[in-house]
Amino acid sequence: MPRPAMPDSPSSSRPLTSQLVVQRIRDGIARGEFRAGSKLPPQREFAAQLNVSRPSLREALSILETLDLLRTEPGSGTFVAEPHSEGPREGWRLKAVYSLQEIYQFRFVVEGYAARLAAMHATDEDIAQLRNVYDEHQEAVRSNDAISSTQFDFEFHRLLMQYSGNAVFVDLQVSYHQAILESQFVPTRRKDRHWETIVEHGNILEALVRRNADDASYFMHVHISRAANRAGVLLNDKL
Repeated sequence: MPRPAMPDSPSSSRPLTSQLVVQRIRDGIARGEFRAGSKLPPQREFAAQLNVSRPSLREALSILETLDLLRTEPGSGTFVAEPHSEGPREGWRLKAVYSLQEIYQFRFVVEGYAARLAAMHATDEDIAQLRNVYDEHQEAVRSNDAISSTQFDFEFHRLLMQYSGNAVFVDLQVSYHQAILESQFVPTRRKDRHWETIVEHGNILEALVRRNADDASYFMHVHISRAANRAGVLLNDKL
């Protein structure tokens, strides 16, 4: 079965499109081009202005909203958030829809099996792309760049879902994009544990290199369980 298409896969020669969009909007906010409280253009118009695809723009806006630089008002649009001194909001923003535990349970089941399938189906080129994202993620963590770190974390998992070859998994990740991204940002508030994600991703990546499906699934389960723990959620205290 042909692999489902996914926009903006990274290569070693260029940054992710969504990362460039995030940086462009961040720079615009810093310069006062996008003032606090101002409304951003509609997505179709804004994507055309930035010369990017709407999926790339949506991902960038989701990241910026997760990091409290933007806010979305249903029926009204997306606005530049007012600055606040206390830093990112604590807690789980989507609690009216899903609990954080529910999202991690979903990820534990789906991503664990996706990692197994990816170990069986990923090509050498696929694994090279994952390694590139992994290396970029390391650099972002070393630089204490929370925005880029969250992006590369999300991209690592998105590529794994893509490389599973299961179109339903890919569609599920698209459908629950905001909740998954938010769940990946919550643990970054534990600044003393940022490097743990890098170690865990490295274990998953090496299992893929060895084409060891059992290890890939196991290390993904370990990673999701420990990420949940860093977010204050207990999934499995035996991992």
